Amino acid sequence: MNIHASVVSSVATLVALICFAVLLRRLGVLKEEQGPIFARLITHVTLPALIFVSLVQTKILWSEAILAFYMLIAEILCLVLGWLIARMFRLDAARTGAVVLATGFGSSSLLGYALINQVFPNNSDALTEAVIISELGVVPAFFTLGVMIAIYYGSTQTEPGERFRAALKFFKSPIFVSVVAGLLFSFLVGPIENPIFNRVLDGVDVVGSANTFIVALTVGLLLHFKGLKEVVGLAVLVCLVKLVLKPVMLWLPTLPMDLMDWQVHVLILEASMPSAMLTAALCSSYGCDGKLASKLVFATTIVSIVTIPIMFEILT
Repeated sequence: MNIHASVVSSVATLVALICFAVLLRRLGVLKEEQGPIFARLITHVTLPALIFVSLVQTKILWSEAILAFYMLIAEILCLVLGWLIARMFRLDAARTGAVVLATGFGSSSLLGYALINQVFPNNSDALTEAVIISELGVVPAFFTLGVMIAIYYGSTQTEPGERFRAALKFFKSPIFVSVVAGLLFSFLVGPIENPIFNRVLDGVDVVGSANTFIVALTVGLLLHFKGLKEVVGLAVLVCLVKLVLKPVMLWLPTLPMDLMDWQVHVLILEASMPSAMLTAALCSSYGCDGKLASKLVFATTIVSIVTIPIMFEILT
C-alpha cells in the first residue's frame, strides 16, 4: 500500500467515526450537552488507563531518544506560534487555549502508529522508533504541559496569577498520576510476569482501548459544520504550522545526522500528523473552546490527506 492510500485509509476511519457521532447527535441519540461528560470520562478514566498501559508496555531507551527530543522542541515552537496566531486574531482566553493546543500537538499515536504500520508492514524497528518519538517527544508534553495550558486558559479566573494556580491543579489529576505511575513501572520495575498483575493490566487495557471511540464521539458532539466558514483564516494558519512547517522543523536537524532512510521517514510521518483529537476533549473538560478545537481538529485531519503525502515526498 503506497503512502497516499495509507493516509486516506487511516484518516477516513477517524473522519467516519466523527461523522457517525455527528449523526447520532442529529438523531437525538446523543446530545451536545453530554460532550463535557464524555470529555471528563476521557480525562479521568480512559486516557489515564491508556497512558499507564502504554508506558508500562514500552521499553524506553534513552540512547534512541534524540529524535524524540527534536520532536519536543518542534512542538514547543508550534505552541508559541499557536499563541502568536491567537494574538493576531485577538482571541479570548478560551479560544486562545484551543488554538494553542491544536497548533502544538499532533495525533502521533492515534493516527501515527496506524499509518506507520501500513507504510512499514515488515519493519518492527520503524514502529519502535515511532513509539519512542511519541512516548518521549509527544506524550509527556501533551499530558503535562498541554493539560496545564488547557486549565490555564480554561479557568474562569481572569487574573493570570489565579489561572496559574489553577493550572497547578494538574499535578493532582488522574492524568498526572498515570504518567508518574507508568514511568515508575517502566524504569524501576520493568516487565512483571505475574498472572494476577497481567489480568489487572488486561482490564486496564480494555478501558484504555475505548479511548479512541469516546474521543471521536466527543469531537462529533462538539463539531458544528455551520460555523466552519467563520474560522477558515484561523484554520489555514493552524494547518500551515501544523502540517507544513512542523515537518520541515523536524527534517532540518536530520540533514547532518547519520540516520537510516526509514528513520527519517518515520520522523517525517510523525511530524506531519494532524491535530490530536484529544485537544477537543481537553478543551471541553477544562473550560477552553471545545467547539473551536473540534473544528480545527477536523480541518487539519481533512487537509492532512493531501499534505502528508506531499511533505513525505518532498522531505524524503
